Amino acid sequence: MTDPISVAKIRASWLHTYARSFAPWSRMAPEEWAESVYRLPNGGRFRWDFAPYTRAMYQSIFDRRVIETSYAIFSRGLKSTVILLAIGYTVDQKPRRILYMMPTTGQVEKFSKDNLCGELFDTTPCLNEYGSKGNRRVTSNTILHKQFPGGLITMFGANAPGELRRAKGSFLVIDEKDAIQKEEGDEGDQVQIFWKRGSEYPDTIRVSASYPSLLGHSRIMNDLENSDWNEWHVTCVKCGGEPFVMHRRQLRYDKGKPEGARLECPRCGEFLTDAERYAMAHKQGFDNWKPRNEFRGRRGYHANALLWPHPVDPVRYPAGYLGQMAEEEMAVAASADPKRARRPMVNTVDAEPFDPTDESEQPPDWKTLHERRENYDTVPQAASFITAFCDVQRNRLEVGWRAWNREEESWGLDHVVLDGYTSHQEVWTALAKELGREWTHASGAKLRLGMAFVDGGAYAEEVYRFFQRIAREPVQHVTGHVRASKGVGRFGAPIITRKMSTVAKNLKGHEIGTWEAKDRIYERLRVTEPGATAMHFNQRFSEEYFQQLTVEKVVITFDGGQEIRKYENEKNARNEALDIEVGCLAALRLHPRNWDALEQAIADDAEALRTPNAKPKPEIDYAIFEGGQTRSGWL
Repeated sequence: MTDPISVAKIRASWLHTYARSFAPWSRMAPEEWAESVYRLPNGGRFRWDFAPYTRAMYQSIFDRRVIETSYAIFSRGLKSTVILLAIGYTVDQKPRRILYMMPTTGQVEKFSKDNLCGELFDTTPCLNEYGSKGNRRVTSNTILHKQFPGGLITMFGANAPGELRRAKGSFLVIDEKDAIQKEEGDEGDQVQIFWKRGSEYPDTIRVSASYPSLLGHSRIMNDLENSDWNEWHVTCVKCGGEPFVMHRRQLRYDKGKPEGARLECPRCGEFLTDAERYAMAHKQGFDNWKPRNEFRGRRGYHANALLWPHPVDPVRYPAGYLGQMAEEEMAVAASADPKRARRPMVNTVDAEPFDPTDESEQPPDWKTLHERRENYDTVPQAASFITAFCDVQRNRLEVGWRAWNREEESWGLDHVVLDGYTSHQEVWTALAKELGREWTHASGAKLRLGMAFVDGGAYAEEVYRFFQRIAREPVQHVTGHVRASKGVGRFGAPIITRKMSTVAKNLKGHEIGTWEAKDRIYERLRVTEPGATAMHFNQRFSEEYFQQLTVEKVVITFDGGQEIRKYENEKNARNEALDIEVGCLAALRLHPRNWDALEQAIADDAEALRTPNAKPKPEIDYAIFEGGQTRSGWL
């Protein structure tokens, strides 16, 4: 080859290849690589000033003094991006064996395709060959196992701990740690097995990341408590006072007006806009982490969503991210189950463990409820539907009455004990008479039973005979309005099953999901102001009734990693009052009411009483809608 230009180019290419092949590893600092080499999926460059709090989180991974780094960070807080950057730097600059674990194999496969390849290998030019679009594909590479010069990355699901047996590595990552379920078997705890895979290396890197789950069961919070527990502090742009940690507790807005959301400074009390929140979180430097505890080899970072770095649509949320957060709070308050809706905000926004047995879930003190009793003898003006429940005991029947309105505000009317053994016919005759009771509405109209249940769980044979009797000898205003029921304490069971089934022996009826119903009852007992879902009691209810109503406590257990909330009765204490309230709620939920028709019927009845010479309207029962048909009474 005589062309001097070609010879020079070939020589330069050889020298470049030689220099690259024998160049020392780690040619640049990790944080420099992230900004100069890594590319975002849109082709742009990553900048630490987009989310300044992430730089120290990233640097900690490569700090040789750190045994383990833990991130208890809000959802979408870039903790996974920080881990991806560390993996990319390791593959390109300082190769080693990387092991990555997520709760399930399905999750880790998705991570490999969407994140590892889609957001790191395929987007960063120097890593393209290891991704899904690489020109040189290693034949041994799979979705969960990828090799590169000097190292490899192997990914696992914690639900298959046996896969870890032959694995080893010096860079170990556990993502979504709090979602890892305990597996029954001889393998032991998956997390400890995973950490053991790096014990033979003197410089092993260990990283854990997650947002917290349940108080007392959160792995990431346990890691945080055993670390130096760093929190991001900011200085108020108005008062310049002592730095503080921003939190959702400082959010202020008028009810129903999220567009006016502001953050209150705990130092000066001034209100801060979202733009000022952003400036405080992102424009006051990179070194605002302050530890709670002394550093002893384990470093932890804890941050809530007030550090939110992502842009927010100003048309939808004029108050910025603070307005979006206010909207989320309002949605939680307006949900059908505020308690359960609140948990995601506590976990993913506040980055705090949710207390499943906090005061809001437990019943109030029975004395407080007893002192709240009201003076009313008639059915209150706002109520238009009456339910009842009969709790069956060996030597008595206990019947509770409750009136309702369309917002499920309710008024306890009476609690009656019918003494007599269930084997004696007299007590059942008394029950039929009690269920046929007539109530006086505040308007003067007369109301009767809308829907009732009789507990058929313990004395099914006697209950079966009762229903046979009222079927043969119909009792006015009772037959067709009463059904059998059986309480089931089971996770996920609805308050009432609408389809009838065999609840015991030959007894047909409905199953009542007692755990779900007790959730609702305990929530409502804490509503202190009149209005939707509030529960009222009159002077007929005794101290013992309220003691029984509040005797059961919420207990949290786990089954296969699934959180199970159930109720336990302390030392088998009497709980008939709670069962009665559960049954009354279930009766309300079963009956397909037309509130307009009910209220109009009461108004017409009251008007007829005020004008006795008017032609009386024929007596009709409550409107029942079943199978698309409107019928009088129950089928």
